[in-house]
Amino acid sequence: MALLERVQVRLAGEPDTGKGESLQELCDLASVRICLRVREPTLPALLEPIAADVVVKLWRRWNYEGITSESGGTLSTSFVEDVLAEYDDEFSAYVDQQKSDSGRKKIRFL
Repeated sequence: MALLERVQVRLAGEPDTGKGESLQELCDLASVRICLRVREPTLPALLEPIAADVVVKLWRRWNYEGITSESGGTLSTSFVEDVLAEYDDEFSAYVDQQKSDSGRKKIRFL
C-alpha cells in the first residue's frame, strides 16, 4: 500500500483530509526525512508504517497534536521539536539490520 493510501486510511472521517495535495506534501516530507536518517535513497517498505504515523502527527499538529505543554490564562503552546525522534530506536535497528545483511556472503550466479 502506498504511503498516501496508508495515511488516508488512518485519517478517514477526519475533517479536511480530502486535501490530497497537502497530504502528499507531508508524505513527501516524511519520506525524505526518514530516508536521510536511515541513509537510503528511497523509503524502504519496512519503514512505511512509521512514515504514515509521522504524516498523521504532522497533519494533526495543525489541530494541536504534539503539544508538550500548554498553560491557561495567557495561551502558550509548544510542540515536540522533532517528530521523528521517537522512532530513533527503530531507525537504528533498521540501519543495523542493513549493515548485517550487507555483510553476509551472497552467491551470485553468472
